Amino acid sequence: MSDQTGSAGTLSQQADERRVMGDYTAALDLYQQALTRDGGRVDDWVNRGLTLWYLQRPEAALECYDRALALDPQQALAWMNRGNALSDLGRYDEVMTCYDRALEIDARLASAWYNKGDELGRQSRFIEARACFENARDLGITDAAAMVARCDAILANEFYG
Repeated sequence: MSDQTGSAGTLSQQADERRVMGDYTAALDLYQQALTRDGGRVDDWVNRGLTLWYLQRPEAALECYDRALALDPQQALAWMNRGNALSDLGRYDEVMTCYDRALEIDARLASAWYNKGDELGRQSRFIEARACFENARDLGITDAAAMVARCDAILANEFYG
């Protein structure tokens, strides 16, 4: 289905395009081809993991994120996505460490703030969740404002309820 003779970069670009279009099976094949040509491509490991996560295969996604982090421990997206996969696997004791590590590396990673807030909300830690959602909102995630309001409503209900 895909170009067997392409360079790793070309295959990666094609994979990115397929992933964005939602053709995850083709994207996985292309990422695998790119990584076969050059297994040191950190972004391809992260994006292959994301594609597997979209296909609801969090264990396989986690393996990709771990490969990416073995190559570059400072890869904030890999840490954040690793947290997402761990959450899906019910390994909640490890999730926050991943989000925190992602934010240590890149405090402007809005989606990490949002995901951390979401996880804190699941743990009924609404004051901390609200602060994370505020950061996500301030960094451009528009639906984070609704989550701030939701935390406020929960906290008001707990206080006045």
